[in-house]
Formats: sequence, structure tokens, C-alpha cells
Amino acid sequence: MSSLLRRLLYISRIGEEVTDTSLRRIVASAQMNNRRNDISGVLALAPGLFAQVLEGSPDAVGQTLQRIRKDPRHDDLLVVDDTTTEHRFFDRWSMELLVDDISAELTVAVRDGLREGHELVAHLRDQHAKDPVWWPSAMKTLALSA
Repeated sequence: MSSLLRRLLYISRIGEEVTDTSLRRIVASAQMNNRRNDISGVLALAPGLFAQVLEGSPDAVGQTLQRIRKDPRHDDLLVVDDTTTEHRFFDRWSMELLVDDISAELTVAVRDGLREGHELVAHLRDQHAKDPVWWPSAMKTLALSA
């Protein structure tokens, strides 16, 4: 019998001090912490916004969210989807960074209440499921394997 997992999507405003270099550090740190805590997920960027999905045990996801809420690189954090599931969508990655126009547009639309969080999760899951060899050249990714 499998234990239930928590899948959470939040959107936050990117802190003013975040640069490309610090973004790489965020992803590298998330990879290590998530691997240690058996959390999988994906981080998408939109202009001025982070959208992140975290999957793992309810306790591990809750503790990770608490740390993120205290992190000055995140501001105005909004949980937009929080569900229980038996299966991971992002099982190949402890953290994956996706930067593409559709993810960005969906992130803004979800934040503004024009789209539902599950639509963004589904898009990110579809992007994640594709082999990186087939990603369009317009997609930038920093994928860190689990």
C-alpha cells in the first residue's frame, strides 16, 4: 500500500536581490534539500514571479513551505493548489527549473485569478514528461536530476 503524498503549488514574487547567479544557487540548494527530504518538484519563472510545485510527504512539504515563507528571496507567497495524491508528477527531478513563455503566461494568469492552479501544474507536468532532447529551442531549462 502506498502512502499519500502532498502536491503543493505556490506562486511568489521574486525578491529584488535575486540575480541569475542567486537563482542558480536557489536551484542548487533546493536540489540538495529536496533530495535529502525526498521531495520532487519544478520551479517555473515568469516576469517577477516564481511558481513552484513541491511533492513529497505532507510533513516534508509543509516544512519546506515554512522555510520558503521565511526566505527573503520570496515575497507575497500565495498557495494556489494543495492536494493529496498517490503518485508524483515530477518523479525524475528533485528540482527542475523551466523558463518558457507558456509557463510564464500561465503563472501570471493563475496569480491574477484568471486560470486555475491545476492548469499550471498540468502544463508543467507535460513539460517535465518530455525528453529534454525534444524541448523547443525557446525553452530554457536547468534540470537537476534526483
